[in-house]
Amino acid sequence: MNDELTTLIIKELGRQRSRQDIIQKVCERGELDWKDAERLITLVESQHKRTIATRQTPLLLFLSIGTLLIGIGLLAFNMQILFAFFQRDVLGQILSLQSSYYRIIGLVTGLGMTVGGMVGLWKAFGAIFPE
Repeated sequence: MNDELTTLIIKELGRQRSRQDIIQKVCERGELDWKDAERLITLVESQHKRTIATRQTPLLLFLSIGTLLIGIGLLAFNMQILFAFFQRDVLGQILSLQSSYYRIIGLVTGLGMTVGGMVGLWKAFGAIFPE
């Protein structure tokens, strides 16, 4: 197996390029036919999973941290409505929910973004530290 082709495959898979484009590049540079290039890519991908995942991780970390911070901000900003709901009479709060529905939507969105950011961080750190 050619080290230059292996490096090219790892780099292209790490950048999440189209599989067809990677196969085409390998065919051109390695002078292989399509089936052999597919097999080579599959072999390199299975042998270098951690390296490929590590190359994909910085973008996932950036997006996860950003989503987590925005989600926490939305939760903090809209948590006031949740606290106010339990401090006053429940019937009056239920009737006033119609006027503050956007804050409830912000609260639910913040919760979803926080959970999504944490799941993304979990996956990113799982790729960096597999065990």
